[in-house]
Amino acid sequence: MMPVKVISFGSNWWARFGRDPQDRFRYTRHAAYFNSTGVRYGNRMRRYWVVPGLLRFNGVGDFNLQFPGRAVGKIFECADLIFALGGNRVLFTRKVDSSGPDYFLVVVSSDRFGGFDFEVPGWKSQSVTPIAVSHLREKQEAMLLMRAGDWVRSALGVWQLRVATGLSYGAALQLLEDGIPD
Repeated sequence: MMPVKVISFGSNWWARFGRDPQDRFRYTRHAAYFNSTGVRYGNRMRRYWVVPGLLRFNGVGDFNLQFPGRAVGKIFECADLIFALGGNRVLFTRKVDSSGPDYFLVVVSSDRFGGFDFEVPGWKSQSVTPIAVSHLREKQEAMLLMRAGDWVRSALGVWQLRVATGLSYGAALQLLEDGIPD
């Protein structure tokens, strides 16, 4: 298990509900909620995965799909990243009061951070772990597990994950002026 602090979520949400139509908890406790990267194509959100992957939240956990923003800035106990059913998977089990997370869940998009060249080996620091990456034409979104000091490179420059109490949610990606990570 690893503690992960949520800084941001991917754009694509969906749910799988319990199978028993008579179950009164079919849409709550016995449901599973999923989050991943995606890009808007017309009126729909599509995955267009380059790296397939997703997050899973079980209905019995400390997550409310009606208010996903309440989970931002919180630390969750998560199962280790696995590759199953053709993609990366991370199960978020419950909120924890931890002194500090091992990882930060950060989502970057071309709209906000500039375009990324995922084919170039130097687009991220070595310890950054992509969970999911979506790419369609000029639109991109990547869901990453990062540690303090990790960085990603976009068309705008190098973005480094800074951790400090004065920042929103205690951590944020900041554009480096000199383009050289610490």
